[in-house]
Amino acid sequence: MADNRATFPIIRLRAGILVLVALTFISVSAGRWMATLFSLGWGWAALIGVAVAVLIALIVSRLDRVAYFGIAVLIILFASYTAYDFARGPVDWSQGSALLLALIPAVLLGAAFWDFRHFVREVRAWANSRS
Repeated sequence: MADNRATFPIIRLRAGILVLVALTFISVSAGRWMATLFSLGWGWAALIGVAVAVLIALIVSRLDRVAYFGIAVLIILFASYTAYDFARGPVDWSQGSALLLALIPAVLLGAAFWDFRHFVREVRAWANSRS
């Protein structure tokens, strides 16, 4: 493996954007769902969404490889089902169109989780090389 200490940029745009999109989608879905479940307003939904995003970031950054990918698959399936259910229910799209829509969060979240795993590993390697 090549030594990339000198060329490693601390902030990479692609990892940051994918992780931001994934966290936003998941936290908005979870915040809205919890607020609707308990008949709370939009302010509470936003607060719950922020709490979910912080918890996800803390948990995901500390998992081992197998647990990380297992949880990633569960979250990807949840997000894809949410998009599919929305397209089939309120929007009343055909099954094929709803499946195509469900692929969008699946691909985005899959890429985000894959890239975030590599990003965390590179940050740890960079931090270890500095000490």
